[in-house]
Amino acid sequence: MKLMRPAAMLCALALTVGGVTALAATQGSQEDPLLTLSYLESVLRPQLDQEVDAAVAANEKALTEKLAAAGKEYETAVQTALAAAPGAAFQAKDLAAGESFTPGAGREVLVVSGSLTALGSLTDTTAGAAVSDGQALEAGHLYVTGADGAGCKAAAQASVMSR
Repeated sequence: MKLMRPAAMLCALALTVGGVTALAATQGSQEDPLLTLSYLESVLRPQLDQEVDAAVAANEKALTEKLAAAGKEYETAVQTALAAAPGAAFQAKDLAAGESFTPGAGREVLVVSGSLTALGSLTDTTAGAAVSDGQALEAGHLYVTGADGAGCKAAAQASVMSR
């Protein structure tokens, strides 16, 4: 009887190990997968969708903020460049009698005061007319130079603004 007990235990152990081995060998097969399709569709996929949506929303927010900051930086740079450009704002120029002023082609000349005559061809944008070489310029009118060398000559003390 004492011999039977270890033999029975040995048989029981062998059967247990064999059963566990058989069960482990069949897990994860095509017929009995480790994860079921219903678990993937009802639990795992919604979790993944939520995580992906949250990550996309966070990245979208960060990119939107970066884009807004870059837009403001660009706008500031453009405003700075425009302010520093030579033609951005009117610059005052006082002319003595007989002095000429030729700002260059396509520049604007605003007659503030004094007696001036045209040098070259100018366009009077205030009156909407062309002005020929030697014609008198009127105070308060804005003229545009047609070419290099065009401008004005002071007959007496005069003041103009140009850009």
